[in-house]
Amino acid sequence: MPENQADGMCDALSAPVSAVVRASDAILEHATGAYLESSARVKVLTAQELPDADVSVLLLSAVDDDWIRVMRQDAARAPGTPVPVVMIADRITEGQLSLAVEYGLTSFLYRGDLNLDRLVDAVVEAGAGRCRMPEDLVAHLIAELGNQQRQQTLTDLSRRDGLLVREIEVLRMLSEGMNTVEIADKMSYSERTIKGIIHEAVKRLRVRNRTQAVAYAIRTGIF
Repeated sequence: MPENQADGMCDALSAPVSAVVRASDAILEHATGAYLESSARVKVLTAQELPDADVSVLLLSAVDDDWIRVMRQDAARAPGTPVPVVMIADRITEGQLSLAVEYGLTSFLYRGDLNLDRLVDAVVEAGAGRCRMPEDLVAHLIAELGNQQRQQTLTDLSRRDGLLVREIEVLRMLSEGMNTVEIADKMSYSERTIKGIIHEAVKRLRVRNRTQAVAYAIRTGIF
């Protein structure tokens, strides 16, 4: 079978990422939702279906207290961890970033750098467990965690938190941009097991989510 034909069959068999789209402008929300829906890789759900969605997409002219409140309410509706959030905005303050990460933000894209194809890629990546953050925002997250938690050696960390070698390895691969499916294949585990490992690492490190776990690992020199 030709390689391109095999790739096409794999794409056809892949389930689309389900996403809820909301925007500060109703026309923008409708147009973006229609474009995402036209992609075979994304299925757009209604706002009421958010707890069942793989990704929440927020397109904002400005990040303000009202939208942070929306994110907090969304996180409270989730049965477990918050639905991963892809946010597109012109800017975000450090305080807003910290709260947004707590409420599920995994990817942030500046509106000036965005095109619709990149948005589709970001949504699919978020659904697969990947994160997209501009370097300046990653630097802030690392600095914030450095202020919250003292720098430790791997031995100290293992003694205090019991972080397992496989948890460190999974965090390292997340930092390299691998998604949970790729990590599962690399480690010969199921994707469910990998998600469980990430969940345990987040708990041991006493951080809010995988984004902060990776930032903490980088900050403390774990890998």
